[in-house]
Amino acid sequence: MKHIYLFSLLTITCVCFSQVTVQAVRVSDAPVIDGILNDDVWNNAIPVMEDFIQHQPDCGEPMTEKTEVRILYDDMSIYFAFKLHDSHPEEFTRMVASRDNDFPSEWIGIWLDTYNDDNNAYYFFANIDNVQQDGRLCEASGWDSNWDGVWESATSVSDSGWTAEFAIPFSALCYSDDEEQEWGINFKRTITRTNESAFLFRMADNGSIEIKDFGNLSGLNSLPSTRQIELRPYGAGRVQYFPDAEKEWDPWANSGIDARIGLSSELLLDLTVNPDFGQIEADPKEANLSHWETYLSEKRPFFLEGSDMFSMPFSLFYSRRIGSIAPNGDIIPILGGAKLTGSMNGFRIGFLNAYTGSVKDDGSTLVNPTNYAAGRIVREFGEGTYIGFSGTSTDIPRYDGSEYVYGRSGAVDAQVSFLENHRISSAIAGTWNSRDDQWKDNFAYRANYNYDSDRFDISGGSSFREENFDANMTGYTSSTGDVNTWINTGLYHPFSNSNVFQHWVGYLNAWLSRAPGGPVTGRGIHLNSGLSFRNRYYISANLGFKGSWTDRYEGPDGTEYDGGLDMGFSCSTDPRKQLCGYIWGGRNSYCEGKSNYTGTSITFKPFTNISFDADLEWSWTSNARKYNWNFDEWDQRDTDWRSLELSTNWMFSNYFSLRLTSQVSRFSTEWNLGDSSRDLSHWMNVLLSWQFRPGSMFYFMIGENADPDEITGEFGKSEFTVFTKLTWFLPV
Repeated sequence: MKHIYLFSLLTITCVCFSQVTVQAVRVSDAPVIDGILNDDVWNNAIPVMEDFIQHQPDCGEPMTEKTEVRILYDDMSIYFAFKLHDSHPEEFTRMVASRDNDFPSEWIGIWLDTYNDDNNAYYFFANIDNVQQDGRLCEASGWDSNWDGVWESATSVSDSGWTAEFAIPFSALCYSDDEEQEWGINFKRTITRTNESAFLFRMADNGSIEIKDFGNLSGLNSLPSTRQIELRPYGAGRVQYFPDAEKEWDPWANSGIDARIGLSSELLLDLTVNPDFGQIEADPKEANLSHWETYLSEKRPFFLEGSDMFSMPFSLFYSRRIGSIAPNGDIIPILGGAKLTGSMNGFRIGFLNAYTGSVKDDGSTLVNPTNYAAGRIVREFGEGTYIGFSGTSTDIPRYDGSEYVYGRSGAVDAQVSFLENHRISSAIAGTWNSRDDQWKDNFAYRANYNYDSDRFDISGGSSFREENFDANMTGYTSSTGDVNTWINTGLYHPFSNSNVFQHWVGYLNAWLSRAPGGPVTGRGIHLNSGLSFRNRYYISANLGFKGSWTDRYEGPDGTEYDGGLDMGFSCSTDPRKQLCGYIWGGRNSYCEGKSNYTGTSITFKPFTNISFDADLEWSWTSNARKYNWNFDEWDQRDTDWRSLELSTNWMFSNYFSLRLTSQVSRFSTEWNLGDSSRDLSHWMNVLLSWQFRPGSMFYFMIGENADPDEITGEFGKSEFTVFTKLTWFLPV
């Protein structure tokens, strides 16, 4: 009888959850976005006062504090009001930080599936101190946390909790042109004091976002079908000091404009003339012991915006190729660019074109003018099922006596979802470059299967890039000629009834790579396990074994290496505390020698608006059998990499901040035959940022760097840069 009662109660509870109604109400007067819910217009809204459902720490249980939601809209924006009850407001975790910074605090967020297609969603979050986060999630291309919209939010705190108001302009969203619309929607709230995270519509126990499980937002009709034009003119100036140059002081000034044109409610056209793509932040130096160039993350706004649509199979598009660094150290100028993103007739599209100028030094041309183009079209057929078409083109015309050079690539990829949690995906791509002598063996293939549930997932697949596959003119290609096969499994187990443990995760990975008809180029098995505690501490350990393998790129003819054991660990403390840290370390087999690594990351937050971070890394290899090209002999090599990064963030307000970032690093190499080197380098940036109105920014930066002296390897002479930039957001 007891079991029947529990089953009936569970059934009634599930039905109640599934019947949550979320409705927006049209109004003629917009609410004032000040975080105080005293505008009479909010009385027109239909309140949502259902319990949010936890995924942490007690999966499936109602959140311990109540949340109220109200939604309005007019011809310009959609508005959200939240009343977030809390019985212990004196224990709120407060922190002011820069936008898109994720950290433990009190958060409330909105998810919007504006096409209600179960494939694409925007998210908008604000914490108790009105720090904003936003981005996109797409089934076909994954997360895009770099997407930034211009929207408003405000928060306030009371003795019964806190409140928040959001105003999201329709011009920031893409949606259909139907007269009446129904969007997918969900809300997420976190309470740091109790370590709770919860959704209005229940998500997976591990907190992963499944757009198909969102609820519905109704009541939307007659939304604007055209969008405003947004202009962002800018002016920038820079003075650089080069101690060894004939012209020690090098002044520079520039101006340009970015324009965003809303062609419809579904299409956006971005244009830029003479853009400033100079790096505000330096790329941290890394130890690179591989045969391939370091893959750099993108930081430039023009390429970050809508980057999810340019995520192509086999890395056919690598935006850092555009406007990269010339051989003499100059940044290759980008003279103009255009980008079209959005949806059209059921297809999601993204097209980009950029044209870079030449770089000359002492009358010689180092880099020719180049045109880069990339495009992707995706047709979606319900949740998790799609087909995509990608292509890139790089053209370097004849210039200053040089030959015409081009590079092309294309790909087709598809995914099919079935039986709720099963997915099969595949892709095929090809490259065609004028520098290739052979027009064969230039394709790549991939196929994999994935099963993903709340607490268990398994995936496996295989990929093969033929020897002449080379997308490096526009994309990023490393090793080719190997068939790679893998299988991965994962298990998530929450401890809902424990006062000590939060959850346990375990992963098992196995892989095998080999050249067709040739040697094994990689194989191994790896086990990783992690345990999370209710007090937010976390520990993990990993153990793996690599079998013997052949490195086809080491030495004139390649070489075979023995395998060995890999092991490592990591642990972290409670990030809610003023002082928190993360430490890791391990030891791996490496080229019949050993590779060791250790590091720590420490954060100190003495005040809600000031934080200090220190990251220390140390890795070293010993007795590695490598080919010494200086002596044309096999040799043993030892390396030592040490790096210290320091940063300080001082937020005067949510829109005005001062940041200091610096790095000191050393990399040394020693060979048994007597060849050795050591490189010492450091850089530092002090950056003042001020968002003086929504979408408008002022930057002032002072930077200093010292690259290694070419002969001694010690710190070279310091070079200094003073940079300033003003960008003004002008909606038309």
